[in-house]
Amino acid sequence: MTHRLTWADLPSAVRSRIEGLLGGPVVTTRSCAGGFSPSTAEVVTTADGASLFVKAVRDADNPGSVALNRREAAALARIPPSAPVPPLVAAFDHEDWFVLVTGAAPGRMPDEPWRPEQLRAVLTALDQLQATTTPCPVPGLPTALECLGPDLRGFDRIAADPPADLDPWYAARLPALREASERGIDALAGDTLCHADVRSDNMIVDADGAVAFVDWAYASVGSRTADALQLLASVDDPSGALGVDGAVDALMAAHDLDPSVATDVLTGILGFFVDAARLESTLPGLTAYRTARRDSLASLVRRRWEREGR
Repeated sequence: MTHRLTWADLPSAVRSRIEGLLGGPVVTTRSCAGGFSPSTAEVVTTADGASLFVKAVRDADNPGSVALNRREAAALARIPPSAPVPPLVAAFDHEDWFVLVTGAAPGRMPDEPWRPEQLRAVLTALDQLQATTTPCPVPGLPTALECLGPDLRGFDRIAADPPADLDPWYAARLPALREASERGIDALAGDTLCHADVRSDNMIVDADGAVAFVDWAYASVGSRTADALQLLASVDDPSGALGVDGAVDALMAAHDLDPSVATDVLTGILGFFVDAARLESTLPGLTAYRTARRDSLASLVRRRWEREGR
């Protein structure tokens, strides 16, 4: 990401403190792709191969990023070490910087476009993670309803201030879309540890297919299906080759839920993107990302509405 800070931007005192954690001077750095924050997102490595992941930012760069990084540090401090999550190593303030340091997960982000076997592996890893974190072992987290509920009321905001170019499909169904979104929010309730921001650039897959989930700023307590639905909502599947629609139904069947529950949750997620895509963002690339997500998810949601006779 061209707007990101780098290791070289950090004060020498911060770099020295991180090198102390590593046990030696940094000789190589590797910036990680994905995301929209101006925070550094770098794996730093010593000559003997010791590595850490460094995320650092100032209020002057983006106050929202500082707040999210603080929330992530608080969550990582309480997530059990058995979870497939890079451990928190340090979190500290230095002058106007907030610095978050974690273990560096080996591997890389999933391929995009997704490969079917990789998507299946990530869904399996996510299910295994949540099977071991139900009930949620992390105290004090917000609920998924608190964390995601306001976002998923995008169709309420559209109804209150409809854009002149609103797609006729939405315009003709706004009351039903709002009701479905509200049911979808209710369906997020549960007692599982949720990531609540699951997409391809928030996970690392190693050479053996093991998955590590990163970027836990939105850690919350919710349903066993919330994260998997969020992941599936983020996957482009224009030809149907990835079987996203069928994977949604299989997820519901595995948890003895009606497929319409998933449709309601996906409708709420779509409402977020329909609303957010019309807003300007100070983070480069974010508006374009939201527009692409809106257009991709719309086809899935419309297909499911038609099949369910809504």
